[in-house]
Amino acid sequence: MMLKMQATDFGNSRNECRSRAALRMARRVVIKAGTSVVANDDGSPSLTRLGAIVEQIAALNQAGVEVIFVSSGAVGMGKNLLRKQARLNMSFKDLHKSDSHHAHLGSGLHA
Repeated sequence: MMLKMQATDFGNSRNECRSRAALRMARRVVIKAGTSVVANDDGSPSLTRLGAIVEQIAALNQAGVEVIFVSSGAVGMGKNLLRKQARLNMSFKDLHKSDSHHAHLGSGLHA
């Protein structure tokens, strides 16, 4: 496991921590969660996972650790929003054609 660290007293010029023991000494951590962590497959927010992350961040805060949470989940959620907007702008004929096409594909993946 390799974790990026802000402190310089870990004896590593690349500012990286290689153990959980060293991580316990950190006063500030950055947590990055990607789209697959913060969003469900349909692009909606994964409230279960986000709730668990918030609880863990709160525990770190209680222990005196400053936490910076960074998420790129906006990409997945933005795609979902754009998909919905595109459907709203479709004519009824095109919408029906799209629904028929997706029904024909069954449960397979489709864009």
